[in-house]
Amino acid sequence: MNFFSCSSDICHLLVTPVVYIEKKITMKNILVPVDFSPASDVALKYAAELARALKATVRLLHINTQGGSIKDENINKLRSLIDSLGERYASIKWDTVIESGSVADVIISCAKKDVDMIAMGTQGVSSPKKVLLGTNTAEIIEKASCPVFAIPVTTTPYAPRNILFATDYAPGDWQSAKVLTDMARDLNATITYLHVTRADDDEELEQEQKQLQEFTNDIKTSTDFSRIKSMIISDNNVFMGLDSALQDSAVDLLCLSTRKRSLMEKLYNPSVTRRMAIHTQIPLLAFKL
Repeated sequence: MNFFSCSSDICHLLVTPVVYIEKKITMKNILVPVDFSPASDVALKYAAELARALKATVRLLHINTQGGSIKDENINKLRSLIDSLGERYASIKWDTVIESGSVADVIISCAKKDVDMIAMGTQGVSSPKKVLLGTNTAEIIEKASCPVFAIPVTTTPYAPRNILFATDYAPGDWQSAKVLTDMARDLNATITYLHVTRADDDEELEQEQKQLQEFTNDIKTSTDFSRIKSMIISDNNVFMGLDSALQDSAVDLLCLSTRKRSLMEKLYNPSVTRRMAIHTQIPLLAFKL
């Protein structure tokens, strides 16, 4: 098989035996950094949709980067945000936290305190105006030990139903698949596992398809979750392959396992080409391996 290596892009291929964690991994505590910008408002509403479906707690974090003491004022603003969401989210348990310091350091520190995932708003690479959280998203994805949602400001907040997971079968992808499956079960969502290959003839492509089918079948068997599909795309450029998959399907959440900061810098660098901008059009869930 002509497996690809993407040392400067998303991934490298390393086929290993399937090893699953037997204990169910819950995603019940969501940290949402809030700076009262449109991007963080959208992230909050998206997190509320997730929390309602997952029966999770949402912890709102505001970071005071200017100095001074306006804690009470900001706590009231956070509570007003929660109240503005209305009865639809009345079942959610809310926490509010005010901290001072640099954005990335505070978020990473707070994420270590009983947090299962982070939901952050991002302005998008095409916007000339950057908000505080948007400029820190790549660093959070790189440093956080828990999964991170990057939610574009253009997102219509609703719990995802069609999830695309781009995989190269690396060891950590098995654990990420287990976490994602548990979440998808609660969301009543379907997961499509995508592999982008450089195979350029029928025989190699057939072998790649068999490998992907084995991967997805093992996940189905080990998790007893049937709403799983597979997709293989042949393209010399992994980003172009992802772009093609996203354009041709009704995906509302893209999942990646990240290994190198260089990828996330590319995802959020305003100088990258149009093929990278596609990743900011729908929410991105990054698993750190």
